[in-house]
Amino acid sequence: MGSLDRGVLTGFICRLCSEMHRVVLHIYGEEGIRLCISEKINRYLSINVSRSDPLPKTICKNCLERLENQHRLVMRIEQAANMLKGQRRARVGRGCYVSLCDSNSPPHPPIPK
Repeated sequence: MGSLDRGVLTGFICRLCSEMHRVVLHIYGEEGIRLCISEKINRYLSINVSRSDPLPKTICKNCLERLENQHRLVMRIEQAANMLKGQRRARVGRGCYVSLCDSNSPPHPPIPK
């Protein structure tokens, strides 16, 4: 396959796992832009990528799948949070009491008078 330097120059090293792969996706290529790979990396991981940094601009299939799974998870969490906030606003707007307690927990004992 060649030296590590050659792998970096020819784009066979994954930016995320730093392993060499025969098949990689270019982060700033047509498909990488369509999938918003750089935006997802910058949002979900503790690293930043840019066109001007000197590190590899490719990602392997395994890391791409993990990144897409992370994206789907965050989208579900945000969607659920928005739905719950909307339900809470609707209940509060109707004057309903919204309890933060677990419905399966036993009721609190009465407060002595």
